[in-house]
Amino acid sequence: MIQKSLLRRAFPTLIILAVILALGVAGVKFMGQQSFIRTTLSGLTLGALYFMVAAGLTIIFGLMDVLNFAHGAMFMTGAYMGWQFYTNPTFLFGILPLVLAFAVGITTTSLWLPIVMKWDLSEAWQKRLRTILVLSGLVLVVLGFVKFDVLGLAETAMVAAMNAGNPLAEATPQEALAIFWRRPALLFLSGLLFALATARPGDKTQVVHAGKVWAPWARLAGLLVLTILAVLFRESAPIAVLKMNGDLRFVLALIVGTGIGAALGIIAEVSLIRPLYSRPFYIVLLTLGLGYVLRETVQLLWDPVAYAMERPPLFSQPGKADSLLAWFSGHNVTIDILGVTFPSYRLFIIVLGILMLIGLFILMRYSRLGMIIRAGVQDRNMVEALGINVKRVFSIVFAIGVGLAALGGIGAAPFVPVQPGMGDAYQMQGFITVVIGGMGSYGGAGVGALLLGMARAFGDFLALKFEMSPAIAEASTVIVMIIVLLVRPSGIFGKKE
Repeated sequence: MIQKSLLRRAFPTLIILAVILALGVAGVKFMGQQSFIRTTLSGLTLGALYFMVAAGLTIIFGLMDVLNFAHGAMFMTGAYMGWQFYTNPTFLFGILPLVLAFAVGITTTSLWLPIVMKWDLSEAWQKRLRTILVLSGLVLVVLGFVKFDVLGLAETAMVAAMNAGNPLAEATPQEALAIFWRRPALLFLSGLLFALATARPGDKTQVVHAGKVWAPWARLAGLLVLTILAVLFRESAPIAVLKMNGDLRFVLALIVGTGIGAALGIIAEVSLIRPLYSRPFYIVLLTLGLGYVLRETVQLLWDPVAYAMERPPLFSQPGKADSLLAWFSGHNVTIDILGVTFPSYRLFIIVLGILMLIGLFILMRYSRLGMIIRAGVQDRNMVEALGINVKRVFSIVFAIGVGLAALGGIGAAPFVPVQPGMGDAYQMQGFITVVIGGMGSYGGAGVGALLLGMARAFGDFLALKFEMSPAIAEASTVIVMIIVLLVRPSGIFGKKE
């Protein structure tokens, strides 16, 4: 019985391997060995990028049943944040104190909750008070940004991108500390008011989750210290980053961009999506609007212009490495793979996609968080009865999904133009990947991304060889989806309902 079950699970994989092997043999004979290898490597690069987007969609939709149509915009945001940090991070360090100050105020929620629950307020006054608190918080946010030269800070990266030989190009002078300190103070008060509003004063139906008494105070103290440091070093920190080794700066850009993406995911889930879990159609409209807002914000800050992010020194040295071992010492821009010259950075993207797949598998299958996530999806009431905050777990899930998309955007930035609409095409391919692989299947997302990447790469080759319209190559991924769904409507690794 067990052998039959294992065979049933492995059957789709065996079929896929057999089809890939047959197509590989036919491709070598038809295209020639070098063209086949080059096209295959290009397909693997595209597949890795598709998987970075699809992995986040798989987590969010497969576990939370949320269709996030802002996923492509999150991919774009990650690319812009990585490009910004790597090129000139003045903008990020300039607004960081304000963001941290707001976070300090929000963090006080756990401190206020036991107090405000004791208030004796009618239901009508509960709603009125929350409305007053939210509106007052918004007013303070506006006051905090009045006459704040956000566009001037954003232009620093644009200037640096146009003056590649001088990454330390003079930026717009920032406000003196005597003036600037009022802005974090206003943002802190705003966060405090929002914390009170989210605590729902007077609502005695809430549940206070037991935990370490000192934990909320520790978080608050840590964020407060970071806020003070961000205020004091907002001008010197960008210069220190730009003086770093380029490879180290690129690694930090990956971390920072992914972290910003994850933070945006948490904010979106808590403030916008969480109240609409019972109305999935509203979530679709909301995420569509959120994607539009993010794209327009990016255009406002950095203009609708395509920027090129320089490759880190690790992948930019002139010449070609004869082998992978030679590349480790030479850091050449290209590398010889089975007689084919291939960009070394694209090989890095392939490796990054593989590492992401392995990391995601370990996280979801063998970590405590992964077990809690799966349990929370299957039986939310049981998990809450065990004292686990399911709402917080779902926020973490959303953060992981969006963070993966942001990481994909940063990875793509050195060889894909950084522009407002760059995430739209990848979002579409991500949705197709999830459908092909099967909803909620991480292995399926990996296989689906591989199939789509290969379909697009070989479609481009055939379109070029036979002088056909490039639209045919773009349609190749849709054709693959149709074929898979005709054979297996639930996706390759999807479960039949």
